[in-house]
Amino acid sequence: MMRTFTTRDGSIWMPSYLTSIDSNTCIGCCRCFKVCSRDVMHLHGVDDAGEILGPCDDEDDDFDGKLNRMIMVVDDAGRC
Repeated sequence: MMRTFTTRDGSIWMPSYLTSIDSNTCIGCCRCFKVCSRDVMHLHGVDDAGEILGPCDDEDDDFDGKLNRMIMVVDDAGRC
Protein backbone atom coordinates (compact mmCIF):
# COMPACT_ATOMS: atom_id res chain seq x y z
CA MET A 1 0.00 0.00 0.00
CA MET A 2 1.33 3.41 -0.98
CA ARG A 3 1.60 5.90 1.82
CA THR A 4 0.34 9.45 1.31
CA PHE A 5 1.69 12.54 3.00
CA THR A 6 0.40 16.00 3.77
CA THR A 7 2.25 19.11 2.61
CA ARG A 8 2.58 22.26 4.71
CA ASP A 9 -0.54 23.77 3.13
CA GLY A 10 -2.57 20.62 3.85
CA SER A 11 -2.53 19.20 0.32
CA ILE A 12 -2.28 15.45 -0.06
CA TRP A 13 0.93 14.31 -1.75
CA MET A 14 1.92 10.83 -2.88
CA PRO A 15 5.56 10.38 -3.88
CA SER A 16 6.46 8.78 -7.20
CA TYR A 17 9.28 6.28 -7.23
CA LEU A 18 11.52 5.40 -10.15
CA THR A 19 11.33 1.67 -10.81
CA SER A 20 12.56 1.44 -14.40
CA ILE A 21 13.60 3.43 -17.45
CA ASP A 22 12.28 2.53 -20.91
CA SER A 23 15.36 1.40 -22.85
CA ASN A 24 13.59 2.08 -26.16
CA THR A 25 13.11 5.77 -25.46
CA CYS A 26 16.16 6.54 -23.30
CA ILE A 27 18.76 8.53 -25.24
CA GLY A 28 21.48 8.34 -22.58
CA CYS A 29 21.58 12.08 -21.97
CA CYS A 30 22.13 11.54 -18.21
CA ARG A 31 19.72 14.31 -17.13
CA CYS A 32 17.90 11.93 -14.78
CA PHE A 33 21.24 10.84 -13.30
CA LYS A 34 22.27 14.44 -12.69
CA VAL A 35 19.18 15.25 -10.63
CA CYS A 36 19.07 12.00 -8.66
CA SER A 37 20.99 12.17 -5.39
CA ARG A 38 20.29 8.56 -4.38
CA ASP A 39 22.62 6.59 -6.71
CA VAL A 40 19.65 4.69 -8.18
CA MET A 41 20.68 4.46 -11.85
CA HIS A 42 23.82 4.15 -13.94
CA LEU A 43 24.83 4.38 -17.59
CA HIS A 44 24.97 1.02 -19.40
CA GLY A 45 26.08 0.06 -22.89
CA VAL A 46 23.72 -1.47 -25.44
CA ASP A 47 24.69 -3.47 -28.56
CA ASP A 48 23.07 -3.46 -32.03
CA ALA A 49 20.57 -6.14 -30.98
CA GLY A 50 19.38 -4.07 -28.01
CA GLU A 51 21.07 -6.28 -25.40
CA ILE A 52 22.43 -4.48 -22.35
CA LEU A 53 26.19 -5.05 -22.20
CA GLY A 54 26.78 -3.80 -18.67
CA PRO A 55 27.68 -0.64 -16.79
CA CYS A 56 29.93 1.90 -18.47
CA ASP A 57 32.67 2.24 -15.90
CA ASP A 58 35.04 4.03 -18.23
CA GLU A 59 34.18 6.80 -20.68
CA ASP A 60 36.29 5.08 -23.38
CA ASP A 61 34.85 1.57 -22.88
CA ASP A 62 33.38 0.32 -26.16
CA PHE A 63 32.74 -3.25 -24.94
CA ASP A 64 35.15 -4.76 -27.48
CA GLY A 65 33.51 -2.91 -30.36
CA LYS A 66 29.98 -4.09 -29.52
CA LEU A 67 28.76 -0.73 -28.13
CA ASN A 68 25.99 0.83 -30.20
CA ARG A 69 24.59 3.34 -27.69
CA MET A 70 24.30 4.04 -23.98
CA ILE A 71 21.19 4.16 -21.78
CA MET A 72 20.42 4.74 -18.12
CA VAL A 73 19.38 1.63 -16.18
CA VAL A 74 17.78 1.56 -12.74
CA ASP A 75 20.01 -0.85 -10.88
CA ASP A 76 18.98 -0.09 -7.30
CA ALA A 77 15.29 0.89 -7.27
CA GLY A 78 15.13 0.34 -3.51
CA ARG A 79 17.23 3.45 -2.96
CA CYS A 80 14.64 5.68 -4.66
